[in-house]
Parts: sequence; C-alpha cells; structure tokens
Amino acid sequence: MMDAEATCRDIGGNRELFVDEYLIAKRTGCELRLHSPQPQNVAIAHTEPWEGNTCLFHTVFRDGDIVRMYYRGSHYDEAKREVKPTHEVTCYAESRDGITWEKPNLGLCEWNGSKNNNIVLAGGRHSHAFVPFRDENPDCKPTERYKAFARLGSEGLLYYASADAINWTLKQDTPVITKGAFDSQNLAFWDARRGVYVDYHRDFRDKVRDIMTCTSRDFIN
Repeated sequence: MMDAEATCRDIGGNRELFVDEYLIAKRTGCELRLHSPQPQNVAIAHTEPWEGNTCLFHTVFRDGDIVRMYYRGSHYDEAKREVKPTHEVTCYAESRDGITWEKPNLGLCEWNGSKNNNIVLAGGRHSHAFVPFRDENPDCKPTERYKAFARLGSEGLLYYASADAINWTLKQDTPVITKGAFDSQNLAFWDARRGVYVDYHRDFRDKVRDIMTCTSRDFIN
C-alpha cells in the first residue's frame, strides 16, 4: 500500500516481484515471506549413454504450447577428477506441461556411430554451457528467432542462432562477450521495456563469485 502523501510510482503493466520494500511505502496486516520450493517426483531421468554421468545447466522456457529444455551431457572421470572434454554434448527435451518430458530422436549429431539421439550440439567446449532463449524482439529475423550463448572456456561467450530451436548455427567465431568467468549458465533475454538485450553472466571478484551484466541492441556489440 502506498502512503497517501507519498508520490506513487507508475509501474504500468509490468509484473513486479516484491522482494524488498522498494515499491512499498507502508504495510498493514501483511508481511514479506520467502517461500521454499516443494520437491516432487523426478520429472526427467538422464539414463542415455551420451548423457554421461553428469548432466548440468538445465535451461527451461515456455514456447507457445511447448516447454523446451536444454541441458549438458558429460562424463566425469572420477579417477582423474575432471570432465572429459571430448564428452560434452547439448541435449534437448520437450514437454506440454513441464512435468512429462520426451526426448525426441533428432537425428542431428552422431554419437558412437549413430544419430539416434536427442543431441542438438556436439563439439566439446561449445557444449559446456549452452543456454538458449526465445527472442521476443519484434524486429528479430525469423532465422534468428532463437538465440543462445555458448561458453568458449574463459575466452568468452559465443553467439548461436536458430529458426526452429533445434538446428543451431554459430554466428561468428569470436566471442561477443569477453570479460567474465562464464563457468555457469550465462543468461540473456530481450528487455522490451528498455529495448535492448540484457545478459547476466558469472565472474569472480577477490576469489568470490559474483554476477556481471551488460546490454546490447544487436546481440553482437
């Protein structure tokens, strides 16, 4: 509730997440409460050989009537205590309700002599942290309706694009963002209110993890 003497802040039709008192001048008979997620049954099991023993960085978003999921399949060598760089792939699954998931046989990437799998990208480091999103920019090219960041080690983030969210093309060989650590999910989206693409990615400062952000009007510069 806003105090009658306070100046109201116009938020238009925006959805606002009330995590603090920033938009609240006065509260009566209510409180801010942080609720915890409630674990349910397993939604998807990673049992295919190309998924390996370490599946990470699950990215999920709704796209019309479909919920799309992308995740990394990799194998952790317990003896060497490292992930095998040759065993990193990006896998795809989809759902209608976000609960029951299917892994479509895409026939795109070869694994052990067969393309009968749900791999959308296989290429070592490029699959380490592949994070797509649907571009809601009204001026977006149809061939780039879906965009993604792929981590190229500590060198930066590569830009991928797709017309159908399945077949991906590397747009340029050099990273579009180079300052950061990038060792996790690096998220981007179109901010309709500001009219720019916004990125959030991981970095380290004084040996402590932090989050960096940057903006772009064309997803390249």
